[in-house]
Amino acid sequence: MVGSPRVLTTKVLEYEDGLMIRDILCGRLGVNRGLLRRMKKGGGVFLNGKRDYLTRRVQAGDEIQVVFFDEKTEMEPEALPLEIVFEDEYLLVVNKPPGMAAHPTGSYQHGTLANALAYYWEKIGLESKVRLVHRLDKDTSGLILVAKEPYTLHHLVLQLKSRELVREYLAVVHGQLAEAAGVIEVPIGRVEDHGVKRTVDPGGKAAKTVYQVVELGAEATLVRARLESGRTHQIRVHFAHLGHPIVGDPLYSQGVRELPGQALHAWRLEFRHPRTNQRHALTCPLPREMLAVWNRFREGEKAADADYREDGSTRC
Repeated sequence: MVGSPRVLTTKVLEYEDGLMIRDILCGRLGVNRGLLRRMKKGGGVFLNGKRDYLTRRVQAGDEIQVVFFDEKTEMEPEALPLEIVFEDEYLLVVNKPPGMAAHPTGSYQHGTLANALAYYWEKIGLESKVRLVHRLDKDTSGLILVAKEPYTLHHLVLQLKSRELVREYLAVVHGQLAEAAGVIEVPIGRVEDHGVKRTVDPGGKAAKTVYQVVELGAEATLVRARLESGRTHQIRVHFAHLGHPIVGDPLYSQGVRELPGQALHAWRLEFRHPRTNQRHALTCPLPREMLAVWNRFREGEKAADADYREDGSTRC
């Protein structure tokens, strides 16, 4: 399969004089074994413009270039709307709409964000896999970070694990929260005999959500929530545990007519660019449907959903 190489270029620093190329790659540049395999598969390492060996010793001021091999995506391209919030040569950030799965699963093989990205890769002539750094639930809207090449992905995943990559959400939760800010730190586990649902479980995995009230409404609260861990349905489970489930959540509360699912939006993303080392902080506003739900619950107009069932149908 024809691949698309990506080049990483650096100058040897004064304190690296006399080191081997491999020492610099695996040290300062953070190249792991997987990336080295990609280099050997179809790329290579170059010293001052000439192909060389990882064991070559270098001098301060030398230029090292590493070429990584990359496969073309096998994801089926689909011409779907794609709202790009930020893009450069190495990554992009997209605003995923509610109702779109992030990646093909057993239930959703088509119409996903990954399919839309595969089409966009084809459009711009990028021969690379579709690499989502993180994901959102199908009915959760908002920002998703996507890497265009393996080196950028590797370092963004490290930031995700260390929480240097910050993800903040806006949520509309039922009722009025008593505290203006707080930390929910209870473990989450699977619900037995349920493929998707999660619950607070002393034997589950550690999970921590930090929240702050943005505004109190008559029947609901608008909150900001920051993930300090990345468990499935974490924010949804944690607020349900507090007795304030997210409005419209079909698993942990009940549906509302305006939304396909929960009123949860990934509104802010902050990360350090692996190539430029620049810090980026990006935001996107609430979707129109979620804003309408918040306005209705804020004003205290009772949700006329007594005849609205969790499966989204109405009684005759």
